[in-house]
Amino acid sequence: MSEGIGHFRAPVTKGLEIIEGLRGHTSGYAVPTFVVDAPGGGGKISLQPNYLISQSPEKVVLRNFEGVITSYPEPENYVPGRAEGYFKQVYPDYEKKKSNAGIAAIMNDSEFNLIPEGLGRIDRREKYKDDPAHASLKDKREKRDELKEKKIHGTTEKNDS
Repeated sequence: MSEGIGHFRAPVTKGLEIIEGLRGHTSGYAVPTFVVDAPGGGGKISLQPNYLISQSPEKVVLRNFEGVITSYPEPENYVPGRAEGYFKQVYPDYEKKKSNAGIAAIMNDSEFNLIPEGLGRIDRREKYKDDPAHASLKDKREKRDELKEKKIHGTTEKNDS
């Protein structure tokens, strides 16, 4: 994650809720878009509410391919993880047999991301990083911290005088 921008982050569900609220209320060609800058070089991914129109803890509002809009109630007494005990009884070693392939690997934290083989962007990034003429802000963190310390100590010394 990028440094210093954590206060800009919002949950994806909240971002989609905001975008949905903005739809139809912006003028001209302004199309609200919620963008996730995926970690690990995943790039910027724009998300739009599609068939899932709205959601709340009580129900979701859905749209089908014909444009029919309907609601679907969420379970009233749903408790996350309730089935875990049952699965452990019936399938004592099910946790050992969890899939570590594809999306399941990301969901169970055995993988951080999935990157297609031969992705040209990764090679370009490595070449760019190895280029001696290249410098980024990350390379200048030490200098930034040094200047911050100097400024803090300079301010403290002025206040002491």
